[in-house]
Amino acid sequence: DFYERRVQERQGPRRKKTAGQTLLKERLLREATVLDADILKVSSFVNHMVDVEMMEACGEELAERLEKQQPTKVLTVEATGLLPAMFVAKALSLPCVFARKQRQISISDSYQTSYKSTVASTPQDLYVSTEYLNPSDRVLIIDDFLAGGRTADALVRLCKMANANVVGGGFLIEKAADAGRAFLSGYQIPLESIALVEVKDGTIHVIEQDSREAPAQLQSEVAAVARNFDDSPPDDDDDGLVRLSV
Repeated sequence: DFYERRVQERQGPRRKKTAGQTLLKERLLREATVLDADILKVSSFVNHMVDVEMMEACGEELAERLEKQQPTKVLTVEATGLLPAMFVAKALSLPCVFARKQRQISISDSYQTSYKSTVASTPQDLYVSTEYLNPSDRVLIIDDFLAGGRTADALVRLCKMANANVVGGGFLIEKAADAGRAFLSGYQIPLESIALVEVKDGTIHVIEQDSREAPAQLQSEVAAVARNFDDSPPDDDDDGLVRLSV
């Protein structure tokens, strides 16, 4: 029974290792649906109405997997990335910073970049104040989904603008067919996901983590994945830093 399993997962020293994965898998198989373009609808437990206990368990599990990277800060994107990121930050006793999608008049200097997600038709800007990303930071990037990898890539670029060190990434749900892991592999940072899923004929399948492709196989896909941003040095008047008069 689903609710009996919840009680069992709250008990014992190994709870953090498996509780999030177990609860998220249960909800995915029971409630998630597939929209056009194989977009997953998880609004009843992740990104509209939230199963807080499940979210906290997932955050604790990601924290346990990534704590060996010795992070000093968690970075995410508003708004749905905040939910898992806050629980990861809580478990690790770290501050949580989120990239805003609109420029704030109260922030004078900020790092800025843009990306195009798989669910948006137009590019989206991201802003982080220069106060909250520093060269001494060791940053974990946390988000709800890893699909094409564009959002996480944009967050990595914000960190690079600040000369901060990205030491890992964690995600609730990874879509195996969207090659986000391969897209991000050039950064050579460890990536963790609670649930690895694929969609076949409109049906959601949760892949067991030990059946994930070997890293060497994933690395061979990198050459086939085209990046959507220019790696050349920025122009003198385009350093990624947004300055506002307040």
